[in-house]
Amino acid sequence: MSDVYLVKKGIYATLSYALVMSVTAVGAKQVQTELAVPVLVFWQSLFCCLVLLPQMWGKWERRTLAVVKIHFLRSLGGFLGFLFYYWALNHIPLVEASLLRACAPLCVPFVVLIMHRTMIPKARWIPLFVGFVGVGLVIQPTPDHFNPWHLVGLLSAVGLAFSMVTTRMLSNHVSGQETMLIYFAISALLSAVLSLVQGETLSLPASTWGWVLLVGATLYIGMYLYTLAYTYAPASVVSPVSYVGIVFSGFWGWMIWGHVPDWLAITGTGLIFASVLLSARLARNRTPTSG
Repeated sequence: MSDVYLVKKGIYATLSYALVMSVTAVGAKQVQTELAVPVLVFWQSLFCCLVLLPQMWGKWERRTLAVVKIHFLRSLGGFLGFLFYYWALNHIPLVEASLLRACAPLCVPFVVLIMHRTMIPKARWIPLFVGFVGVGLVIQPTPDHFNPWHLVGLLSAVGLAFSMVTTRMLSNHVSGQETMLIYFAISALLSAVLSLVQGETLSLPASTWGWVLLVGATLYIGMYLYTLAYTYAPASVVSPVSYVGIVFSGFWGWMIWGHVPDWLAITGTGLIFASVLLSARLARNRTPTSG
C-alpha cells in the first residue's frame, strides 16, 4: 500500500473517531441527570474491561516494577481526565467541555517538563502562547462571565496529556491492548472506591441502561479507531484532523441543548486549532521521517 493511501485511511479513521467520541460525550451528558459521575466511569470502564479481557487471554507477561509504575500513572491520568471531563459536562456546554479537553496537546510539553525535566524548545512557545490565548477566549475569565467549571474542563486536558505521555512510554514495552485493559481495570477500581466514599450505589436504574451501554460501546470503538488512526498516519496528521470533533460536539450541543458559542469562543477555538497545526508542523520539520 502507498503512503498516500495509508494516510487517507488514517484520516478516515480519525474522522470516525471524532464522530464516535462526540456521541460518547452526548450519552455521558444525558445520563448524568440520573447517575453520579464516578458511577458512570465505573460502568464504562467495566464494559471495556469485559470486551478487552478475551483479547488478552494467554498473552500476559511478567513486567518490571518500572513498567508497572508507568501503567499506574497512565491509568491515573486517564481516570482523572475522564472524571474532570464528565464533571465539566454537567455545568458547561458540550462544545466548550470538549474543546478544553482537546487542549491536551498544549499541556503535553509541561507534563514532559515535569516528568522528564526536558525543557520546552523555544520554537514551541509561540504555538503554546497562541493556544492558551484561545483557551482564555473560550473561558473568558472576567468577573461577569467566569465559570470555575471551565477550569475543571481544562484539568481534564491535563489528565489526558499525562496519559498521552505515559502511553508513549509504555508503547515500547507492552501492547496497546494491555495498556487499555490495565487502564480500564484501574479506572473501574478507583471509580468504585470514589462512588462508595460519596455514598453512591453502583447499581444502575433501568432507565439508564441504554445510555450507559451507548457510552461504554462508543468509548471502546472510539479508542480502537484512535489507535487505528495512529497506525496508518503520523501524529502530525491525526492530531489536527481530530479537532473536527469540536465541530461534531458543537452540532450536538446546538441540536439537543440549544447551545450556540459566542464570537469570542469561536475565535478562541480557531486560535487553539491554529496552535495545534503550528505545533504539528514544527514536529514534522524536526523529525521528518517519524510521526
